[in-house]
Amino acid sequence: MSTGEKIVKQARNAAKLTTVKFSKYWVAVGVFLLLFLFFNEHTLFKRISYDRQIQQLEDEIDYYSAEKQANKEKLELLKSSKENLEKLAREQYQMVKPNEELFIIRE
Repeated sequence: MSTGEKIVKQARNAAKLTTVKFSKYWVAVGVFLLLFLFFNEHTLFKRISYDRQIQQLEDEIDYYSAEKQANKEKLELLKSSKENLEKLAREQYQMVKPNEELFIIRE
């Protein structure tokens, strides 16, 4: 064997050895990622579930904040005049003044 053939053979062996180490490295990384993403207490699925839950709770906060603001405005309207208070009492709670009769008509 000539020197050139020996060098080529050594280069091929080194390339095979590097490929083996390289593939072992990626297998180890892949196993680690699988363990990390699916088999610990902070899995990817839990993270997605928590993100959805956070979004749902933020939507509820927005809804109840708007509801609170609407109720504050309604309260101020009722406090501002007796006519509005009387209208609410008559329409929603079917209250009547003494000596009045109440007729409920259902459609």
